[in-house]
Amino acid sequence: MRRAADSARKYRGSYLRRPISRKLLARCCAVLLGVVASVNVAARDDLILRFAVTTTTDNTGLISHLVPYFENRHGFTVRVMAGGTGKALRLLVNGDADVALTHAPALEQPLVDQGLVLDRQVIMANDFVLVGPADDPARARTAESAAAALAAIAHAQRHFVSRGDESGTHLRERHLWQLADVEPDGKWYMETGQGMGKTLQIAGEFSAYTLSDRGTWLRFGAATGLQLLFADPPNLQNIYSVMRANPKHNTDINERGAKELATWLRSAEAAALIDGFRIDGEPLFIPVERTR
Repeated sequence: MRRAADSARKYRGSYLRRPISRKLLARCCAVLLGVVASVNVAARDDLILRFAVTTTTDNTGLISHLVPYFENRHGFTVRVMAGGTGKALRLLVNGDADVALTHAPALEQPLVDQGLVLDRQVIMANDFVLVGPADDPARARTAESAAAALAAIAHAQRHFVSRGDESGTHLRERHLWQLADVEPDGKWYMETGQGMGKTLQIAGEFSAYTLSDRGTWLRFGAATGLQLLFADPPNLQNIYSVMRANPKHNTDINERGAKELATWLRSAEAAALIDGFRIDGEPLFIPVERTR
């Protein structure tokens, strides 16, 4: 028995004194580093917020004006994805965005009713305006309504540049053509498939008419050589709303971040920032408090 005990002690001692191989040490370090890295990545992912926005809010610079304030206050890193309203809503429904800011109530509300997106809240508004060449060959500026102005452009076969991208602006334009009882077609009607800033640029190059939101027009209009020809704010109101993705349909949603951003966009601080975002003293967007 004593020999057995002595042998066991010698074995344990020799094992404990045996140096750890470099390969084993490297494997242990790799495992530990992997665990730490995965924890850090998970922590970082919780602080990344995917924000789908319209090109009208992105091109004007409003989003880059607002986002840093939210990031500094709440500690999130916001990844902005700009596109037309149709694209932004698809990203939200598919779970590729956590929160979205869009401007097409006719598209937004059905998604809310179906439970595909949550908590639609109006944030701000501006209006749509018809712009075109200074000499206004279609006499659009004398029309009694926006639909009548488009009808005059179609009748005169003058160039009209459409976004053609399922954006909120494009949807409003299509609605106005329907009111005018006109099916736009032919060489005079062009679709860019681009954002509002690029569409204004192309309209300027062709001395063409186009429908724009007022904010993007104020930002880029002076460089186009075009003029604002027709405005009717009460009937051409352009409403922007924020919505969140439904975590019941998508497991990778940053629900906490989406709630915080949606709530902040309705705050007095955000409203003051939106109201203060101006060109030559004129606001590009009007916060919800001033639209009531």
